[in-house]
Amino acid sequence: MNRVERIVVHVLLGVLLIAVFADRPFPGTTADAEPSRAEEVLGPADGLVLLRNGDEIEVSAPGNGLAWGKQPTARSWSLGAVDVPRLMGTLMDSERFADDRKALQEEAEAQNRDFEERFEAFRDEYGELTPEDPEFPTAQGTWQAMMQEYQDWQKGTMAIQQKLGAEQVETAYRELVEAVDIVAEREGVEIVIRFVPVSDPFETDDLDLASDQVRRRLLLRYPDAIDLTSRVETELGL
Repeated sequence: MNRVERIVVHVLLGVLLIAVFADRPFPGTTADAEPSRAEEVLGPADGLVLLRNGDEIEVSAPGNGLAWGKQPTARSWSLGAVDVPRLMGTLMDSERFADDRKALQEEAEAQNRDFEERFEAFRDEYGELTPEDPEFPTAQGTWQAMMQEYQDWQKGTMAIQQKLGAEQVETAYRELVEAVDIVAEREGVEIVIRFVPVSDPFETDDLDLASDQVRRRLLLRYPDAIDLTSRVETELGL
C-alpha cells in the first residue's frame, strides 16, 4: 500500500469513528446527562400480566381506575366522602326553608290563640256551674265538643307540619345529591359515601342519642383528601 492509499484509509477510519461516537457521552459528562426514560418508568403499556398461584392476571387501566379481571366489579374506584348531616342541617336552616316553617308555625299559633279565647269565654260563662245545675249537661256537652274540635285541629296541624318537613327534607336531599354529582364529576370521583367526622362532638347526655352518634360515624380513619364536604357546600351556595 503506497503512501497516498494509507492516507485515504486513515481519513476514512477517522470519519467512521467520529460517526460512531458522536452521539455517545464521554466519560466525565454523566453528571450533566439526563437519566433515560427506562430508569424512571416501566412502559408505557396497554396492560400488565401478573402471576398469582400459577394463574395469569391481566392488569389494565380502563376509565379512571385499574382493572384486574373481566368482571365490572374487579377494578379500583376513586372514593370521596361528604358530611351529609351537617350539610342537610345547613340546608334546612336556610332562609327559604325556614321561612315556610315559620309561616306555618305562626298560623298555628294564631289558631291556637282563638281556641284559648273560646275556652276562656266558656269558663267565664259556665265556670260557676255545678253538676246539680240544670244547665250543666248542656255546658258539659259544649265543652266536650270544643275539646274534640281542638284535638282534631292539633292532629291536623301536626300532620301539615310533618308533611311540610318531609317535603323539605326530600327537596334538600335532592339538591345535595345533585351538588355531589357535580363535584364528583369535576373531581373525577366515582363513589361518594356519607360520613360524620370522628372529631365532631356528640353534644348529648342521652344514651340512645350518643349511641346513634357512634352508628353515624361510618369511617374511623381516613385521609383528609377524600372529604368533599367543603366543595359540595360551595356548590350549594351555603
